[in-house]
Amino acid sequence: MSNVKDMTEGKPLQLMIKFSIPLLISNVLQMLFVVADSAIIGRMLGVNAFASIGATVSPHWLVFSAVIGLNHGFSTLLAQRFGAKDPDGLKKAFITAIYLAAVFSVTIAVIGVTVCRPLMELLRTPTTLIDGSVTYLTWVWSGMPLLFGYNLLAMTLFALGDSKTPLRAMIVATVVNIAFDLILIIPLGIAGVALATLIAQATAMAFCIRALKKTGVFQGCGTKFDKNSAWPLLRLALPLGFRNSVIEVGGLIVQRYVNEYGTEFVAGVAAAKRMYSLLMIAGGAIEASISTFVAQNFGAKNFDRVKQGLKEGLKLAIGSVAVIMAFTLPLGRQILGLLIDGDPEQVSAVLDVGVRQLRLMTLGLPFLYLLFLYRAALQGLGNTFIPMMSGFIELALRIVSVVVLTRLIGDWGVLLSDPLAWPFAMTLLMISYFIVFRRVKRKNTELNK
Repeated sequence: MSNVKDMTEGKPLQLMIKFSIPLLISNVLQMLFVVADSAIIGRMLGVNAFASIGATVSPHWLVFSAVIGLNHGFSTLLAQRFGAKDPDGLKKAFITAIYLAAVFSVTIAVIGVTVCRPLMELLRTPTTLIDGSVTYLTWVWSGMPLLFGYNLLAMTLFALGDSKTPLRAMIVATVVNIAFDLILIIPLGIAGVALATLIAQATAMAFCIRALKKTGVFQGCGTKFDKNSAWPLLRLALPLGFRNSVIEVGGLIVQRYVNEYGTEFVAGVAAAKRMYSLLMIAGGAIEASISTFVAQNFGAKNFDRVKQGLKEGLKLAIGSVAVIMAFTLPLGRQILGLLIDGDPEQVSAVLDVGVRQLRLMTLGLPFLYLLFLYRAALQGLGNTFIPMMSGFIELALRIVSVVVLTRLIGDWGVLLSDPLAWPFAMTLLMISYFIVFRRVKRKNTELNK
C-alpha cells in the first residue's frame, strides 16, 4: 500500500508529532467549519437565529458523538490488523465496516428526523427558537450517511497512519462550506447553512474515497460481508458509540436547564461551547495519534513501544494545555465577541454568560486532555468497556451538577456541569490503563512461553 505510515518502527514522539500536526490542522478546520456557520448566522441573521442553532448543540452532539465513537471502534480494528501485517484481514474488516456504517447511518437519520421536534419540545426550547432549531436538525440529520461515510473513510486513513489526506479533505470542505453558507443563507436562512454543511461533507467524502483507492485497500476487498470481521468491529465500536451517546445524554439534560434561563443564556453557553470545540482540537489530535500508535503496536505485540508512546503523548498533552490556557483565559471575551452582533445590551449579556462558561472549561482542560490520553490508550489496546464506563461517570456528575448544584449556586451549577465531570472520569481511565496494560502484556508473555 502507498501513502500509509507504519508506526511500529521509528521514534514514537517524532511519529506522533508528524501524525498529529496534519490532524491538528484538520481538527482546527473542522471546528472552524462549525464556528463559521455560527458566526455567519449570528452576524447575518441575528442573536435569535444564533440561539436557535445553539439550542441544537447537545442533540446534534449526541448523534455526532455516537458516529465518532462507532468509527473509532472500526478504525481500531483496522489499525490493529495493519500493525499485524494482515492485509487480507484489513480489507475484509474495511468492507464489512462499510456495510455496518450504512445500516447505522440510515437508522440514525430516520430516527433523528422523526423525533426531532418532540425532542426539542422535551428540552423546553424557547418557542421563539424551536422552529429554527428543528429546521437545522432536520436537514443535518437527513444527511447522516454523508457524515458517517466521511468519518469512516477519514478514520480508515488514520488507521493506516495517513493523517495528511483527511487534512486536505477538510481544507476543501471548509472552503466549500463557507462559500455555500454565503450563497445560501439569504435565500434559505438556517436551512441554507445546514445544506451548505451537507454539500461540504459530500465533497470531503469524495476526496477520501479517491485517496483510499491509491492505498490499495479497495483492491481485492470484494463486496462480501465478512461475518468473522463483523463481531470484532461491533465489539470495539458499540461500546464507544454507546459511551459517547451516554455522555451526550448528559448534555441533553444540561441543555434543558440551559434553556430555562432564556435566550441570552442559551446564546452565551452556545458561543462558549463553539470555542470549547476549538480548545479540544489539540486533544483530539493527540487522542487519535495515541490510539493509532497503540493499536498498531499492540497488533505487532510491541508492548515496550506502547509504554514509550504513552509517555511521549503525555508530554504533548501537557504542552498543548499550557499554550491553550495562556491564550484563552485573557482573550476569551474578545474571541467570543467575533461570533455575534446585534443590540449592544443583548450582546453584552450573552458575552457575560459565555465568558464564565469558557473560563470554567479552560481551567478544566488539564483533566480533559489526560482523559483523552488514557481513553485513547485503552481503546488502542482493544478495551472499550472501561471507556464506556467513564461515560456513565460523566453522565452522573452532569446530572448531579444541574439538578443539585443549581439549587445551591444557581446557574453556576449549569456552567460547571462539564468541567466537574472530567477529573473523576480521567482518574478511572488512568488507573484502568495501567491495570489493563500489565494484564495484556502478561498474557502475551505467557502465550509466547
